[in-house]
Amino acid sequence: MDEFILLIFVLVVIAAILCIVALPIVALAISISSRKKLTERIAKLEAALSVTSPGPVQQPTQRVGSPLAEEPPASYVPTGFSSIRPQVPRPQVLPSAPTPHPGRTIHADQIESVIGRRWLGWAAVCLILFAAAFFLKYAFENRWIGELGRVAIGVAAGVGMTMLGFMYHKRGWRIFSQILTAGGVVLLYLSTYAAFGYYHLAGQKAAFAFMAILVAEAAGLALLYNAPAIAIMALIGGFLTPLLLRSDRDQYRSLFGYIAALDLGALALLKHWRGLPTLAFAGTHLLFWLWYGDNFHPRKLGTVMLFQAAVFLIFLLAHVGRQLVRRRSVTFEDLGLVLINPFVFFATSYHLLNPDHHEWMGAFAIGLALLYAGAAKILLHRSAATRGESLSMIGVALTFVTIAIPIHLRQNWITIAWSVEALVMLWAGIETRAWRLRAMAYTLFGLTLIRLVFWDTPRHSGQTFTPVLNKYFLSSLVVTACLFGAVVMYQRFGERKQIPAPVLKVVFLIVAVISLWFVMSVETHTFFSARNAAQKVGEDAAHEQWLGQMALSVLWSVYAGALAAVGFVRRSAAIRWAALALFALTIIKAMLVDIAQLQQLYRIIVFFVLGVLLLVVAWGYHRAFHSMESSK
Repeated sequence: MDEFILLIFVLVVIAAILCIVALPIVALAISISSRKKLTERIAKLEAALSVTSPGPVQQPTQRVGSPLAEEPPASYVPTGFSSIRPQVPRPQVLPSAPTPHPGRTIHADQIESVIGRRWLGWAAVCLILFAAAFFLKYAFENRWIGELGRVAIGVAAGVGMTMLGFMYHKRGWRIFSQILTAGGVVLLYLSTYAAFGYYHLAGQKAAFAFMAILVAEAAGLALLYNAPAIAIMALIGGFLTPLLLRSDRDQYRSLFGYIAALDLGALALLKHWRGLPTLAFAGTHLLFWLWYGDNFHPRKLGTVMLFQAAVFLIFLLAHVGRQLVRRRSVTFEDLGLVLINPFVFFATSYHLLNPDHHEWMGAFAIGLALLYAGAAKILLHRSAATRGESLSMIGVALTFVTIAIPIHLRQNWITIAWSVEALVMLWAGIETRAWRLRAMAYTLFGLTLIRLVFWDTPRHSGQTFTPVLNKYFLSSLVVTACLFGAVVMYQRFGERKQIPAPVLKVVFLIVAVISLWFVMSVETHTFFSARNAAQKVGEDAAHEQWLGQMALSVLWSVYAGALAAVGFVRRSAAIRWAALALFALTIIKAMLVDIAQLQQLYRIIVFFVLGVLLLVVAWGYHRAFHSMESSK
């Protein structure tokens, strides 16, 4: 009795599957037959109406300059015949069938055709695949069919659907043949993975051979039908297979080899279909992180790193190889993968290796930088890369150098290396007239200044402090020198390369002036704060504090006067305006801080020095503008 019920259940499942397959075919056949009958009736109606309609009226040929070139208006009547208007019969215009236009409304029959031919077919294949996967798993759990029998059923169904797809392709049913073929390929994926990773019916070598044949078959069918839908459907089914046939045993080596085979099949196609590389990249890392969350163990680190390196090299070499062999135009998708692939690989490797191997992470980043720089050089040497592609790869290499600096170096050496790298990057961007490199240089200069202000600047000073000859002041001088160097580069090389950037020159100049002022102020304040902390008597500590405030005011005044002198000599309005702004800041400090806190003697010194410098600057302004007015 139980066997009879089981047989009925199996027959019902098979009948349901056959119905799911047959219903779209029947619907498609009915729609094609109805459309043919409707077309024949319309043709007969047009033929009948064309018999009763007059022939087309012959219009005289118009020539340029002839009397017939300009037609009289419809209301024109010759002189002397105003009362007579001959009635000329007009040709009857028959209503024509509406023709579809991409910019006009879509008719109901078109919508019905899309739904009936495409959506229903793909939905049917997806349902069949899920049903097959769940049926195999359910049959395995209840031990209805042996393991070999389940795999044989899946292989037979996959081969059958593939053969049906080829048969309908020969008949010209392009969409329906693609639907059947894609479903058959995915069923073969399911069966192959089940035989190896789930049921352990085949060894590793045999499974890899089957997978290679299957990937080659999917690629060949996609190329034969010129159908990216087959390739995409097969790739999606390939990535879903390990999720649908999950088992309690962690066969991670089989899983990694399977994913690598899928990526090779997707990227080895002779035709580069849009969306296929992105789908392969996203599916690969999605499966990996799903596995990682449940099954990772430090003992598996070697295999995991080998898999990550293989995936990284597969996508990189696929891009470089395509450009060397075919030299086709680079799409936005290609550039996106070129930029994303190395950083995903580095982030994953850093997450896995950093806890135990931090000292090697800087060298690892430098290695990736050299690899991408070498790839860019190879493509440029073979003239196989566009300008945007080569600059993107060089930008990736420079970014890894920037990342390696804080990993490998410590404290102020990071700021020095970033500033020098930003200056070199700016020079390269000006020489090659590449705005991307210049934009990266601006960003790196910004990061350098942020690190200088918020990380390197000393917050607390000890009782011993060596002015000028300390790591903060020396590294800050390097940063300031690089900022002034950027101004010189734009002034000398920018004009030669026809890159006028007056606003950027002014911005770099102002930032360099402010940076030097900030560094000298911090150095002065730190020096007197250290002397203040070293005093044990309260009166001596107050004395050092007054000296520090006076030194700041005098320093600002002298620096502003020096800026004004340089502005007059170099005839730079930007430097002179910076001097005026600093003089204004010094006056505000003298009026609000120095009067309230300084002792009488120190207050006198501050105001005297500031007044003398302001008088000298005013004399310079009078002389400069007087000479300018007299020369006019």
